[in-house]
Amino acid sequence: MTTQLSETYPKIIRDFFRFDRSESTGAAHRPITLPFKYDIRRLLAEAERLPYDGRTVNRCYVYGPEGDQDPGCDLLINRDVKWAPKIDLKGFPELSAFIRDCPALTYMTFKRMAPGGYIMPHVDSECNPYKIYVPLSWPEGSRFKVLDQGEVDFTDLKPNLIATSKYMHAVVNDSDQQRIIFSFYVDWSHPTWSEILTASLVN
Repeated sequence: MTTQLSETYPKIIRDFFRFDRSESTGAAHRPITLPFKYDIRRLLAEAERLPYDGRTVNRCYVYGPEGDQDPGCDLLINRDVKWAPKIDLKGFPELSAFIRDCPALTYMTFKRMAPGGYIMPHVDSECNPYKIYVPLSWPEGSRFKVLDQGEVDFTDLKPNLIATSKYMHAVVNDSDQQRIIFSFYVDWSHPTWSEILTASLVN
């Protein structure tokens, strides 16, 4: 699928979306059903109040390994590591419940992208092979494209499993509304996630 973007975006972004005509193959990304319930609307209301940083695409590091530094994408599964909230979760009951109910959670970050925002094509430098993305708002014109693998299907705010450390990907918000999504890592050796991953790869 090809997408024509305006010249307000860098040429590399425009070319990435214009010339890669690939359709989704299922190899790099696929919708996933999480093994617990959560309320999208309430999570979005809380996400809009998070203490985001000042980066072009605003971020809020919510949960991860003990210590002050955000490890970003450079994560190793290590059972000796202790995990903890990175912000004060008082006043964020839905987010707290998501963290509590998510088995073997190791890292969570929220991203808020303004209209016209973008993330340049890149491959995540990580040892965790898959990342789960949960869109909370995805206005028409928001696009997450994986090179040679088509666009990720976030219609109806479906979570997706994406192999961000193996495939180049880029994101744009070509709409007039802000877009909020969060992503998280889990320990894939945990029985719950191991079963989900196996079933997802088979399908």
